[in-house]
Amino acid sequence: MKKKITSLLVTTAVCASLTGTSFATPTGNVDVLVNGESLHMLVPPVIQQGRALVPVREISEALGYTVSWDRDTQTVYLNNQNEVTNKYNSSNERIIINGNPIASEIPPQVINGRTMVPIRAISEATGANVQWDQQNRRVIVDTSGSTISFPEELAVNFETAILEKVDQIKTIPSDWEKKGSIELGQVDRSDIVLDLYEHDLHSIPSINGVFTYKNQQYFLYDLNWGTINEIENQNLNLEIGSDNNQLQVVASIGVEYVSQLLVFNQTNQEWLVMFVPGEVVASESSGIYTQFPGKGLNPATAFLYRFQNDELVVADINKSFRSFVDSHNIPVEWITTKYQVTAGESHINVSLIKDGKEENQSYILDGNTLKLR
Repeated sequence: MKKKITSLLVTTAVCASLTGTSFATPTGNVDVLVNGESLHMLVPPVIQQGRALVPVREISEALGYTVSWDRDTQTVYLNNQNEVTNKYNSSNERIIINGNPIASEIPPQVINGRTMVPIRAISEATGANVQWDQQNRRVIVDTSGSTISFPEELAVNFETAILEKVDQIKTIPSDWEKKGSIELGQVDRSDIVLDLYEHDLHSIPSINGVFTYKNQQYFLYDLNWGTINEIENQNLNLEIGSDNNQLQVVASIGVEYVSQLLVFNQTNQEWLVMFVPGEVVASESSGIYTQFPGKGLNPATAFLYRFQNDELVVADINKSFRSFVDSHNIPVEWITTKYQVTAGESHINVSLIKDGKEENQSYILDGNTLKLR
């Protein structure tokens, strides 16, 4: 008898693997409501490892997504963006939404001839709220009033900052008209004074700057398209770097939407310049913050510059949050990040707009990680 039971179990398991069918416990009279309407399903929900599984096509279409099933890789693809395709999935996850892998303890599987997925993992990954009504044995999915779940922590991604060599100039062109001068501070006990020149380029006045160091003249181009009155200068005198690459950030020169950081490489005795969005708003132990105020289709964005791994790097804070909302399939329409100081504490205020509603959170920087304030 024992051998017969064992044989029967093995035969059943083999049949299940050949048919691609998984076994699960029927829920029995469990209803699914999506935005207040009962979800009609050809196959009833089942319970597996404490999770409710529902037919993927019905729940996906109710959430506004198209769905496809890759039988070879046992992967479900959901999509509500025209530009996203069912590209190769290199992760171990078997639920892909708008090209992003979604973590789930229960993978998609075929039950009673239908591809079933965990309803909570699918719904929450699309930004919906999910609740379980125990009294009425009902799963409630709501997409209309869902709020944004801000991350408690978010890694800030840095990229190599682009530094350009400052060109020398032997003779000031005759059509350049000197309009003023600004003091940039000292380098090796030498005063650095930037003379501002205006010249017409295609009938538009352009401002260039010229300074002298050790009897050599250097020039900064395109400080502004307009007048010198809009140019602002901040003397930073910030020393950063390592023994192999010692840098002195001398000053920031520019206007509201773009500035130039003038940098002196003390190791190589070389002048460098870096174009940065917006203006410098802070210079502290964590680095140099610049703030782009926002213009047209370009949102307000905070940037952080610092020296690490023997090079100058930059982090676009907006990009870090954009990566987060994209990976979690949160349909955010607008992201802004702003550097602020409150009660003597510096922090980054993050604003996300979803469905026309704005939500805000404040973060402090701890190393390379933003943490909820």
